[in-house]
Amino acid sequence: SCSVKLIFNDDNGNPLEIQRTWHFNDSGIYLPYDEEVHIYMGKTRKAIGPTNLFGVDCDVWYQEYIAKNLLPYTMAHFYMFDGEQVSVLAEREMSAQVRAGIEGLLGIPVLKLLAKDLRIYSDIQRKKSPNVSETTIDRIEQEYNQLISETEKLNDRLTQLDPIVSEMKTEQKKLIRELGDFGIGSQALLQDQFEKINDFQRSIDTGYEQLEKLMMSKLAMALSGYTLRAKVRSRLNSESILELWQSSKSQGDSNLERFLSSVSESLNRINPELSDVQHQGVLNSARGAWEKLWYPPPEDCAKDYLHTYIREPERSNVIDYLSEIDKFGAPVLIELLNSIATNEQGLKRLQDEVTRIESIAPQVDNKRKQLADLIDKIREHDQEITIINRELEALKNQVNQKKIELSKHRSQRDHAIPSSRRAACANKVAFMIDDIVSKTVPSQIETLAKFMTKAHRLMAHKKDLVKRIEIDENCAVKLLNADEMDLRSYDLSAGEKQIFTQALISAVSSISNRAFPMIVDTPLGRLDIEHRKGVLKHLMQRNHQVILLSTNTEVVNEYLQLISNNVQKKYLVRFERDGEIGQSTIIQGYFEDRE
Repeated sequence: SCSVKLIFNDDNGNPLEIQRTWHFNDSGIYLPYDEEVHIYMGKTRKAIGPTNLFGVDCDVWYQEYIAKNLLPYTMAHFYMFDGEQVSVLAEREMSAQVRAGIEGLLGIPVLKLLAKDLRIYSDIQRKKSPNVSETTIDRIEQEYNQLISETEKLNDRLTQLDPIVSEMKTEQKKLIRELGDFGIGSQALLQDQFEKINDFQRSIDTGYEQLEKLMMSKLAMALSGYTLRAKVRSRLNSESILELWQSSKSQGDSNLERFLSSVSESLNRINPELSDVQHQGVLNSARGAWEKLWYPPPEDCAKDYLHTYIREPERSNVIDYLSEIDKFGAPVLIELLNSIATNEQGLKRLQDEVTRIESIAPQVDNKRKQLADLIDKIREHDQEITIINRELEALKNQVNQKKIELSKHRSQRDHAIPSSRRAACANKVAFMIDDIVSKTVPSQIETLAKFMTKAHRLMAHKKDLVKRIEIDENCAVKLLNADEMDLRSYDLSAGEKQIFTQALISAVSSISNRAFPMIVDTPLGRLDIEHRKGVLKHLMQRNHQVILLSTNTEVVNEYLQLISNNVQKKYLVRFERDGEIGQSTIIQGYFEDRE
């Protein structure tokens, strides 16, 4: 067997011990069903554990206990991480980093898994009562599930592409550095040209992406013509008046009989009594007068519904959107097209210059070919990511439409059969979870931006550049200076990108208000001198324990001196090899003590 034991102390100094033990047979094969977990609380080591639970249920109990008393698993990578992993994460789009941070902070991955499980449960329950389901609902459900499946496949592809692109960009930087090692002159120029080519290509891709979004939204609607849009607005307004008139008339008609009954009672009290003919005549006159209250309909009222697929308040939203389209002008499109054309001309010029540069050695030719191939692959992957994001946006709209349609039909279905009721309830909760997830992320953005700004300004050595970090509801990030200019329009260095990621990690862990220790492996990574000092100063500001796993080139010399007053313990991991067997031991002291 082998085991790992972790001991934590709470604010009162009481220990909480977690021990996990794995077992193997005589041949060294792992025995998964013999795994053991033990938790002991307090100085008396009182055993904590579930009663009458076994297998998976027992594991779930321990997971929930640890999440409640120590740290949820969705937060673990914000407290325990590798500095090299931070460098890779820093190459991801900032909005993706922010969304992942907020979702981890709120435990949203658990909610998404719950919604998926609820839909599976709903399908199982619905199959138990096939007579309850209608053909229309089955068809809509299949279409909805197909859209969800396509969305998940695209998200899975994005997840696959992210590390691939990050690795390629790391290799690209490596090749550029190696080309620079051949000397200045043509190779230095080649390196500079490739970087400029990348800048132009990114600007071109961004421009086409913006153009496609315009063509898919406002531009397409603007081309329909002002006259057609005005007619549609007029028609929708008249249908709104018709709906209001019908609603008012229906409400009035519901009180007609009560009104006539009251009139009839009043007539019975007249002396001398009215004859039956007179009595009925008065009632008929009252009925006719009541009907004339609603006729003729209002002047702008439509005679019938042409757009039967829409009702208030969606009709008002459409009218407002059509009015907004009237304000959309050609200068925006012309400016965008001119920008794309200018960037394409610059790209063509640089490509022609690169072609004319003579290689200085066969090795340079080979590396230049590798670099060019790598840039093409990165561009292909970036284009694929752009296409996937565009498809995801379209699928999101389709899913919302199908969800509304499905909810409408389900509300009309008979819920008498228990299995059908349970299936409907599970789907209702799943939809509710979808809405919660979509609304929860924006609710935390302002707080996250505030904490990120504070951490970023403490760690960055160019403190006068970034005044504040701004994040919108779609998690798009802006690094604003004192003049409210977004510094992301300029290329950020690798160190500046890594500081942004460090600020995100710090902000999420601070907002969570967890007293869990922060454990960082290779904490300074590839940072330069000033950024290293900034990160260490920031870590000293934390209220809870910080453990740094450093190499002999990181937290040493001036960096160690910077935090020396805050260091409580120093240990050295000493590795020794005896033949085929290696062993690591822990000793008191640090690198300079050993020297």
